[in-house]
Order: sequence, then C-alpha cells, then structure tokens
Amino acid sequence: MDVVDSEGMIIELNYRNDLVDERLSDERFNSRKMFELLPESIVDKRTLKVIEIHDLFKAIDHTLTSVGSARLFHSLMNPSQSIELVHAKQDSFLELQHNLPLRQGIVKFLSEFSNEEGDLFKYLNAHMHPMWAYGDYKKAMGAIGKMLGAVKTLPQPETIYLDSLFKSILSFNGSAARSLVKGPVLRTVKGVLSRAEKKLFTPSWRFAPRRFGLGAILPALPGIYFGMAWLFDLLHPGFAKAMFMLTCWLSAVGFGYAALLKPMIDYETAILPVRKRLLESNSFASAIEGVAAIDELLSFVQYSESMIHPTVIPEVTNEGSHFFVARDLRNPIQSPTDEAFVGNDVELTSSRMSFITGPNSGGKTTYCKSIVQNQILAQIGSPVVASAAMINMADKIMYQAPSFDTLLDPEGRFGTELKVTRDIFYSVTPKSLVILDEIAEGTTTLEKMTFSVDIMKGFYTIGNNTMLVTHSHELVDQFRKDGLGQYLKVDFEDGKPTHKIVEGISRDSHALRVAQKINFSPEDMQKHLKEKGYM
Repeated sequence: MDVVDSEGMIIELNYRNDLVDERLSDERFNSRKMFELLPESIVDKRTLKVIEIHDLFKAIDHTLTSVGSARLFHSLMNPSQSIELVHAKQDSFLELQHNLPLRQGIVKFLSEFSNEEGDLFKYLNAHMHPMWAYGDYKKAMGAIGKMLGAVKTLPQPETIYLDSLFKSILSFNGSAARSLVKGPVLRTVKGVLSRAEKKLFTPSWRFAPRRFGLGAILPALPGIYFGMAWLFDLLHPGFAKAMFMLTCWLSAVGFGYAALLKPMIDYETAILPVRKRLLESNSFASAIEGVAAIDELLSFVQYSESMIHPTVIPEVTNEGSHFFVARDLRNPIQSPTDEAFVGNDVELTSSRMSFITGPNSGGKTTYCKSIVQNQILAQIGSPVVASAAMINMADKIMYQAPSFDTLLDPEGRFGTELKVTRDIFYSVTPKSLVILDEIAEGTTTLEKMTFSVDIMKGFYTIGNNTMLVTHSHELVDQFRKDGLGQYLKVDFEDGKPTHKIVEGISRDSHALRVAQKINFSPEDMQKHLKEKGYM
C-alpha cells in the first residue's frame, strides 16, 4: 500500500528560489514567505493567522533539514484528509520512538544530508555564476550520490510509511536522471542524455565538468611541442623558434577557450540542462520528498520528548460527524515553556454546539485555539498535547475572530463580519469544526440577538461542531431553554481566573474590575475631571 503523501510538491524542487537559502545562511526557515505562496486547504488562511500558525510551526519544528522544515509547515497548512495516511504516520512515529538504532541511523542520515543540502539547492535554484559553475555542479552531484549511498546503510523499518519513504529515495537509482548524475553526460541534438539513453549512431559531445579538457589542450599542443623543441634544441633553433611563434596563437585560442568560452558553453549546454532534467524527474522529486517526510516524522518524536507536559498519539477516526474528546488538553505553543500551564478536559461530541462565556483574559481564546491547534496536529500524524485524546477527522476547520470594519466595505463592521460568517456557513458539513468569537457585531442588541440565534440554529441543523465564544449570557439562556448545546464558562477563584473551563454560564460582569485595573473606572474619571477643574 502506497501511503506517501504526494499531494503538492512542497519543494517544487526549485523551492520557490529563496525559501531554502535563508535557513542555509543561518537564518530560520521563513514560514511567512511560504504561507503567502501556498493555496488554502481545509483550513483557510484567516483561521491559520488567528491560531498563530507560524508560532505553532516554531513550537513543533525540530527538523534537521530545510526540506524537512518546509514539509512540516506545508503539512500544518494542509492537514491530511486521508485517515490511512494519518494512521500510517502514527505507526511510524511509534516505531521511531521505540527503535533506537533506526532513529540514530536516521539522525545521522539527515545530519549528513543537511551538510550537503546547501550545495544541492544552490544548484537546483541556479544560484551559480556561469564562470564558476563547475564546482557547484560537482558538489550537487556529489550530494545526490551521498544521499543515495547513506540511505542504503539505514536499518530496515518495519512500518509501511517509513518503508515507503526509504523506497521512494532508493527508486531514484533506476531512473534516467540518476544516470546523468553518475555520468557521463552526453550532449546531443536531442539534449543531454546518459550513455544508456544515447543510440549507437547518435552524434554526441561528452561534457567534462572542468575548464581544461581536451578541447582546451589540443589547440595548444603544436605550440607546446615547438616551444619545447626550441628550448631543448630538439630541432633547428631558427625553425623551432619560427614555428613556435607561428603556433602560439593556437595556444592562445586553446587557453582562451578554456578560460572564457568553455564555461559559458558548458553552462548553457550541460549544467543547466542536467538541472532541468532533475527538476522534471518525478523520481528525483519523490526522493527529496522522502527525505523531507522522514525529517518531519523525526521532528514529531523530538517535539514529543522535549515537552514538559504529557503528549499522546490520539485515536483518530473518520466518522460522518466531527467530535473532539481530550483529557488535560494544553496549548502546544504556550505550554512547552510553562510548567504551570493548566490543562482542560474537552468533550465536543453529540451536543453539536458549545457556548463559552466569561470575561476577557480568562482563557476562553486560548482554550479554543488549543482545540484547533491540536486538531491540526492530529491530522498531520503528530502527537497532541494531552494525556488522552480521541479526535475525528475534520473536512473544514474555521475560526472567526472579531475584525475591524473597512472603508472598502459599505456595510461596515456588521457587513464585514457577517460575510465571513456567511462563507463559513455555506462551506461546512457535519464533519467540520467551527469556532466563532462573537457574531453579528456592529448592530443593535436586539438584531445581534436575533441574527445570532438564527445563525447558531443553522449550524446546529447542519450538525457540525460549533463553538461560540460570547459575553452574552442572555443569548446562551435562549438555547439552554431549548436544551440545545453545552454551556461552558471560565472558572474564577477569589476574583482571579483559574484558566479552567467548567460547566455553566458566566453571568458576572468583570467590566468594573478591568476598568479599575487600568484606572478608568467611574471614580477615576470623576477624580480626573475635578483635578482639571472641569467640575
């Protein structure tokens, strides 16, 4: 069974030119550039920004190579919809966790590939000067050869996914592009060919990746001969001198060709055409993808082992309706550096709707982001930050957060946000996960209530998992009367949030406490007016 994820070539082999170069020059991989280049998937880009996808990537990125780093970010932006792929990656994760010799071999393999990676992608990106391209070409060909040689030394994996990745790398060995890499490279009227590809009577010109080949030496041979004859009296001195002077121009042609003309000709007729053959080779693309996917998998293991809180491989299912159940769920971005980070139990099952109430800074947003972030991690085959979890595959993951109105939208804030809600509503199915942070803002209280009820009942009819973060306990009370949904609130002790999400509806206003904290309570305003003499 082939379980290698071949949707979308993350490297595109030329790697969109500068994505690799930044990391190879001791800068971190620039996920923001890749974010702009990649299309939307089951998670729209608005949602990815809200859940801090770049910070999530940085938190779990323990890759050793640039291709692995890009593969990981690509996966985060494009969570898999294949349950078979997710399960296969989970199996291989567990194998790497428990098979130390295999893991150590892979670490060594990836480290060696990383050392050569800059040379390989410098060539693939054509970041070479034609006059000095021979060295770049030979380093790139050497990097490919070392990659293929090193993978043969790895212990044989037992799981399907890892085995398929090893095979995808080794399959390049039997390709025509691999023959070009090994050499010789023959230039013909049909382009560059390997010896196996060239027909017997096809005229060809062999490429030598160096300046001083036969083409440079042959024109100079007469001048060298007569010069030696004149120097050592091998011929009549006058005759030898005359012939030497006469043939010097041939030497000049030979050395001029080697120094200036040959590199330019070879660059256009051999070095760039071989690069093109590699970029067009599916087997080469699969080989690099294999390296990247192995590195991504190893990163999951190292991320899990670096966590100070429990992580677990979730039980991932593919039922017709979405659900998410977890114990001690934590935020994968914030919890790695916070030993006191509070975990929460999550149960999004048959209720379909969850209403979360409470004041700002109590943990509502972090709770919701943690669910989405861990949903994505589960769908890329990664462990999640929890002590136990059962998560169903989602076909859409949407998070609507408040936004400012725009001068380009004549409907103002209400119209701007309502359009986002509309687009979410029309795109979801029962397998979708939707989080709404307030809805129908920017209108009267009565209209907001009416629209919010209609919208939430619409989502309830669809049957997907919808979470609404709201300050309106009146809205939640309407659904509670009808027995629809579950009701959660931020827990407080002694006026301070515990960051625990518990059952219930928050009815206490914390506005005055916040106003007092920032010195803008009614008393503070009165004091200011008196001090300034306005009263």
